[in-house]
Amino acid sequence: MSFRQVAVSGAKWTSVSAAVASLLQLVQLVVLARVLTPADFGLMGMVLVVVGFANSYADMGVSQALIFRQDTTQEEQSSLYWLNVMAGIGLYLLMVLLTPLITGFFAQPSLEQLILLTSLVFLITPFGQQFQILLQKELIFDRLAQVEIIATVAGTMVAIGGALLGFGVLSLVAGELANATVRAAVLIAIGWRRWRPALTFSPAHLRGYLSFGMYQMGERSLNYFNKNIDKILIGRLLGPELLGFYTLAFNLIIYPISIINPIITRVSYPIFAKLQNEIGMLRQGYMEVMQILALINFPLFFGFAVTAPVVIPTFFGPQWMPSVLIAQILAGVGLIRSTGNPVGSLLYAKGHARLGFVWNLIEMVTQVPGVVLGAYFGGMVGVAVACLLLQILYFALSYWLLIRRVVGPCCREYLQSMGAACMMSTVMAIGVWIVGSILPDEALLLSAGLEILAGVLIYGVLILLFQRKVVDEIWRGIRGQQI
Repeated sequence: MSFRQVAVSGAKWTSVSAAVASLLQLVQLVVLARVLTPADFGLMGMVLVVVGFANSYADMGVSQALIFRQDTTQEEQSSLYWLNVMAGIGLYLLMVLLTPLITGFFAQPSLEQLILLTSLVFLITPFGQQFQILLQKELIFDRLAQVEIIATVAGTMVAIGGALLGFGVLSLVAGELANATVRAAVLIAIGWRRWRPALTFSPAHLRGYLSFGMYQMGERSLNYFNKNIDKILIGRLLGPELLGFYTLAFNLIIYPISIINPIITRVSYPIFAKLQNEIGMLRQGYMEVMQILALINFPLFFGFAVTAPVVIPTFFGPQWMPSVLIAQILAGVGLIRSTGNPVGSLLYAKGHARLGFVWNLIEMVTQVPGVVLGAYFGGMVGVAVACLLLQILYFALSYWLLIRRVVGPCCREYLQSMGAACMMSTVMAIGVWIVGSILPDEALLLSAGLEILAGVLIYGVLILLFQRKVVDEIWRGIRGQQI
């Protein structure tokens, strides 16, 4: 079975879950944006940044090691399972202790209750986490898709229901807890039939995993900090309302990355791990991943940058107009960041967790002063511009310091894998801009609909004309035929 056949087969299932998840989350965002205030969004943004950072330590970094190692024993898997549970309990207790300091940092006393409630996910998630990793390792993506859909439906229903009943920002917390609880329960129900953790725990069985996991955990926490330093500083320096505007723009931009990229990277990492000793095949597989991601992501970011002035007020309300310029700038950030996700899978597949840690350390050293300067000179817009300039720098450095080192010199192949998508997306964006420029300014709903339709039609024609082979291969894979 070829790399692309396996990847497309797995992506077929994760695509279903991603489509459902993205639709539900978009509906949730639209509804909550009209019910909650920008300050509510800002408060929840602070909570999720804090809890998300702590979550970097939830599995002690050993989950990726479990996929990387192909010869794990029953004793090792059981010890890893209980390590996850103990780490979750430890993180919850740590959050209880640190919450007063966190609320003091943001100068928002109302954060205390929100953080303590949201931190309950650390007591829930570990019980299902290893079952998810094992399903991913065994390439059982249909079950993972079912879990994702069920959990997302539950979380979305609770969040929207709570908001409509007047629970305010607590509705977002309830949605997070519902998602985590249902996800863990379904994973246990599915995974328990395949494997059950024994009541055993031995540190000796963890040594090889922890040595990998320490670098991976450090890399993950640094990466999360780097990706969220903008929101941390806006929340601290500019307050929850401006953070709310920024958070809405950020969420709209991050959706393609958080929903679409895992469709490919969740499938590619275990396959990369199996190809870790075949450099030629590994390089070819990586370029195919980059090509597919670019063909999907680039038109979304180009298109959103052009349509944001009509899309945001139409679907979220005129009170969110301050988010428009931020969203347009962050579209460039999202586009470049979307090309960086597969690098992590490549590094882990080759066992280069330490290299990933060093890379994220480099990012942190440059990201913090860059974002601070942006906030000082330009406020919310300055932060967005600083993030864009930094992403351009990281795009160039990631090839020279990471990709070239792992799969060898391949600059031309690397750029070519994204070149067609970039050119077609540029043509599409120009066409959408022309359509928008001839429509009346007051007809926002009409403009939004026609601009989106124009973008879909233009890009659809272009991709059929110039990338028909890739489309046919993906379509045959979706239909289950040989590629």
